[in-house]
Amino acid sequence: MPIFDLIEEQDASDEVRETYQKIKARYGGFLPDIYKAFAHDPEYLDSVNEHMARVLRPRKVDAKTKEVIAFAVAVMNGCDFCTNAHAMGLRGHGYDDEAIAEILGTVSLWSEINRFNIGARVTWPEPRDSNARQLKSTGTEA
Repeated sequence: MPIFDLIEEQDASDEVRETYQKIKARYGGFLPDIYKAFAHDPEYLDSVNEHMARVLRPRKVDAKTKEVIAFAVAVMNGCDFCTNAHAMGLRGHGYDDEAIAEILGTVSLWSEINRFNIGARVTWPEPRDSNARQLKSTGTEA
C-alpha cells in the first residue's frame, strides 16, 4: 500500500495533467500508478517522464534489451511494482516463463559473483598486469 494517496487525473493540477497525457501516450492510454505517486512532486514527475523518454527512444540498444535490463534492475532492487511491470514487458517481447526464469538465474548468478568479489575485495587488474591485457572474455560467450 502506498505511503500517500495516489493523485488521480481528475484530482491533478493542470501541470500534472499535462505530464499525465504525455505518459499515457507512451503507454497506449494507460497511466501506471507509479506516476500517480510521483505526481506529489510535479517537477520530479515531469523530470522522470522526460528522462524516460530520452533513455527509451530508439538508439543503439533495442527496446527488448532495455526491457531485460529494466527487469534485472527491478529484481535487484526488490521493487514489486517494477518487477511485475517489466515481466509483463518481457512477455510483450515474446519471453515465456522459461526465458524469464533464465533471466532471473542470470541476475542471481552475477549478483552472487559481485557480492563475493565485493566481500573479497577482488578488483580489476592494473593495466600493467599482463593478465589484464590477455583477458578477452567475460565468460558469457558460449
